[in-house]
Amino acid sequence: MTCRQMFRIAMLAGTVFAAPVAASAQQVEIGIAQPNLEHPYRVGGIERAKAWGAKHPDVKLTIVDGRRDSATQLSGVEDLITRHVSAVVLSPNDSKALAPIADAAKRANVPLIIFDRKLDVPETDFAAFIGSDNIEMGRVAARFVIEKIGEEGKVIQLEGTPGASATVDRKQGFEEEMAKHPGITVVSYVGHYRLQEAVAAMEDAVTAHRDVKAVFAHNDTMAMGAAQVLEEQRLEGVATVGMDGAKEGCEGVASGRLTGSVYYPTMFPESLDLAMKVLAGETVEKMTFLDTPMITKETHDTYCK
Repeated sequence: MTCRQMFRIAMLAGTVFAAPVAASAQQVEIGIAQPNLEHPYRVGGIERAKAWGAKHPDVKLTIVDGRRDSATQLSGVEDLITRHVSAVVLSPNDSKALAPIADAAKRANVPLIIFDRKLDVPETDFAAFIGSDNIEMGRVAARFVIEKIGEEGKVIQLEGTPGASATVDRKQGFEEEMAKHPGITVVSYVGHYRLQEAVAAMEDAVTAHRDVKAVFAHNDTMAMGAAQVLEEQRLEGVATVGMDGAKEGCEGVASGRLTGSVYYPTMFPESLDLAMKVLAGETVEKMTFLDTPMITKETHDTYCK
């Protein structure tokens, strides 16, 4: 096998396979199960995973696309386990709906590494977790909003996919922090982490709440959708805050369309490194949390590279 790892992409039962041209019988295979492969955060993450794979020609990466459907993702991961891959790296579409996969992996002796989003199972049911504290991310966003608008005003919250741990936790952290400021009213809408759904939700929001002083969106895609509506409605001076700090978030902050974005590490290479340590029998932390600072115009160059 050459040092350059080559990928072939094939669609089968909701699964995208990225594999070397030739695979040895002893080769390590890691399944990467994603809730979808369309969101910019996921697209960028998969590119980083492939770059990681190019540096590890002895590892075969099999990428599962959940297509934003928990049943599809569950089926794809079950297939990985049935084929006895070396390990599964999972970001669940829904924390509860994907929970049964932990027991299946445990019974098959396939190490399960959770990243990005939590799985609603005891810590004893998976090998390790790596991610950010989404509750704290919500708090960081809330404190930033308060800095921008003061102690009074109306804030629109654009929530992500209902049931996803990131949605639940970001909402919890934001609302807990905002509850300390009784002069602030938070009104929530659901945007499912998607641009057009966020635009539609924001159009409804500004129709009902023309006095909005800030928008907090659970990701940068929705924040950019909110910014679009605010521009179209000629509502100026509204603080608009997103999350993830991916390419669109960085561009939004640089252009001034976003006031800020809470940085969210991609974690794809890190989760693969963690899987390799588990497979090597190394002792690893059960729960690893990464820092999530604010990206503003002042800190843009530090986090947007």
